Amino acid sequence: MDGKQLRRFRPELEVFLKRYLPLFGREENHAHAVRFVHGLFDGQDRRNTENIAEAVAGGVPRTLQKFITQGCWDAGEVLGEVRAHVTEVLGDEKGTVNIDETGFPKKGKKSVGVKRQYSGTLGRVDNCQVGVFANYCSSKGHTFIDRRLFLPEEWAADRERREEAGVPGGVVFRTKPELGLEMVETAVREEVPFTWVGGDSVYGDSPKFVQGVRALGKWYVLDVSSEAHVWLTQPELRNSGEPGSGRRHSAKAAKASTKPISVPEAIAQLSPSAFRRITVAEGSQGPIVYEYAEMTVWFSEEGAPASQPERLLVRRSCTQEAEVKYHRSNAPSKVSLQRLAEQRACRWTIEQDIQAGKGECGLDEYETRGWLGWHHHTALAILALFFLVLQKVRLGKKRATDDSP
Repeated sequence: MDGKQLRRFRPELEVFLKRYLPLFGREENHAHAVRFVHGLFDGQDRRNTENIAEAVAGGVPRTLQKFITQGCWDAGEVLGEVRAHVTEVLGDEKGTVNIDETGFPKKGKKSVGVKRQYSGTLGRVDNCQVGVFANYCSSKGHTFIDRRLFLPEEWAADRERREEAGVPGGVVFRTKPELGLEMVETAVREEVPFTWVGGDSVYGDSPKFVQGVRALGKWYVLDVSSEAHVWLTQPELRNSGEPGSGRRHSAKAAKASTKPISVPEAIAQLSPSAFRRITVAEGSQGPIVYEYAEMTVWFSEEGAPASQPERLLVRRSCTQEAEVKYHRSNAPSKVSLQRLAEQRACRWTIEQDIQAGKGECGLDEYETRGWLGWHHHTALAILALFFLVLQKVRLGKKRATDDSP
């Protein structure tokens, strides 16, 4: 948003922020919060605290930096209010919570959670932080509702680095799927209305994530990798304990009598006639069409068959060299393949939110190294993005969901 647009929307922004200002504690923090959000829209080339302070009237770099890195306000409460606000404006019982992660390239070893790790943003392993994000998507629009900073195991176990970066004592190592599940659980607990959960193969390949979502009573369409394994028929279970031991063996100790096969091997058994073309969305350049087929399988979860059969979907692009993707869904048979294909397409809204958050709201332009600063900055960037979404909804300029980033 340029300066002209910001001036145009200033009255709406002031009204929007009034709802959130009490969450920032002391009255002087209210002015800092307003300046910072204004600066995220008009912070020139890089929206760090110094540039924001220079771009916004009354901003003092050191004071604004202290507000972000040491401020006595709870970013979690701000995001809780965002979720309540999102529910009021975009809420729909048929809504979706999507989970995805994004990288934040960094230099050195001091920034909290930084290490050489894979970043989808960069498309390679590099020195970066990784944040796991949740967005909410409905027919009315989409925006972020939560986020977690991924803290690698070596960071979680390093007392000295934790203390230097201000990592709270109660924070322990969590995998990305565990962080994603925490955010889905938070949305359920706070009564955000949704039926569906989406995510890529990081989450679809995680037994803990899919089991957790099922336990919450939600349906999912999740990508799975070609390394996922399934049974085509429900396997018989046999006890893995030694005979005559006299022990009562748990269900977890039981093993399938047959070995599962890989997802590509399962799909290879489909006939060509099983595939049909489905329009999943209207993109900016016309209808987006894929070839889809499905079959009923039992997924292998940590070597044991899932408790219930699921639908294995395969998607092929309609090109000469077809790109193949696999998905899993626990939605019942009454939900059509057409609906599942459309549902999977809405997962790209979180990619759009990541791009908009970074491109329009300075999500990745912080220069703080500590735990508190990261959480404060990202919460305010999410708040800024939600304001933009509200303006698109208000002006009737909501972008159509498509199946591309």
